[in-house]
Amino acid sequence: MKSTNSRRVFAKGMLGGLGLASIGTPEMEAQETRKDAPVGPKAKIKITKLETFLVKPRWMFLKIHTDAGIYGLGEPILEGRALTCQEAVKEIEPYLVGKDPRAVVHHWQAIYRHAFYRGGPILTSALSGIDQALWDIKGKALGVPVV
Repeated sequence: MKSTNSRRVFAKGMLGGLGLASIGTPEMEAQETRKDAPVGPKAKIKITKLETFLVKPRWMFLKIHTDAGIYGLGEPILEGRALTCQEAVKEIEPYLVGKDPRAVVHHWQAIYRHAFYRGGPILTSALSGIDQALWDIKGKALGVPVV
């Protein structure tokens, strides 16, 4: 009978023996659970729109929609500046629409570093909510949890 062990199984077994079974590389986790992922790793997926929800007295939530039916949630808020953060998200929306949401770090760099003026608390709050939502989409697309 042929052995089904691989480096991944071996590494997980070694970590388990040390009481560290929950530790593994993201690639190991994704490969184990990717079989039932709603979107394949090479499938095309695009952001279609960003939607904000103001919740009184002082919260705002963001929902980023994709053409694959997957959405991500984030909280782009700065205490007492919900409307201002909402406008910041609207200003960033044209950059994101039509792009692949799985390139999270690339989008973060493009939004934050490629602007002439780097933002203060408003931009970074809006960017934080966008970042959360993009990671949420990436996790859902791969069929893995994002912690």
